[in-house]
This record gives sequence, C-alpha cells and structure tokens, in this order.
Amino acid sequence: MASAGYGVLELLATRASRAVVGSGAAIILLGYAVLLIAVARGVFRGRRWSRAPAIATQLIQLPVAWSFRGGETTWFAALLGAVSLTVIVCLLLPSSTRVFTAGQDTGS
Repeated sequence: MASAGYGVLELLATRASRAVVGSGAAIILLGYAVLLIAVARGVFRGRRWSRAPAIATQLIQLPVAWSFRGGETTWFAALLGAVSLTVIVCLLLPSSTRVFTAGQDTGS
C-alpha cells in the first residue's frame, strides 16, 4: 500500500519541468504495488508461484532497511528488518510449505 500511495503522490507532484521523471517513477511504483497485491493474494490462497516472489521482495527489503540505520531512522530500520525477517521465516516454515505444496504428488 505504501508503494501505491507514494506512486499516487509522485504522480500528483509531477511538474512540467520533470514530467518524464515524475510520471516514470509513478508508473514504476504503481506497477510494483500491483505486483505486490498479486503476490499477496497468491500467498493468501496458497499458490505455489507466489512464495518465491514474496521471499525475493523481503530479501530486497532487508538492504533497504539496513540503509535506514543510524540517526533518527534507526527505529524504522529495525521495524522494516524485523517485518522482513518475520515474513521470510513464516513463508519457509514447514506448515507453510505444506500449504504451498498441498495437492501435489511428491513422486514417492
């Protein structure tokens, strides 16, 4: 949701002097938001394809969190890092793996 919100704000703040940059950033952020919504929906429904992009997104978010450490943004770095690690662990738990692989023949 933050990506969608920031995309809309970027679109609204676009000026004629930087129309390409502003609209390009807005399109990328809104596209990313749509992708995240699709992945979240897939995870919620236990779709196998959704787990890898969900983990990849969280792995990308960890260095972003690291970049916020120090000064007044340390609390945000800790929060973002903790959320990312929690999501990764939850997606890799054996109970989650059973949900994502339900209904598949294991070949044994």
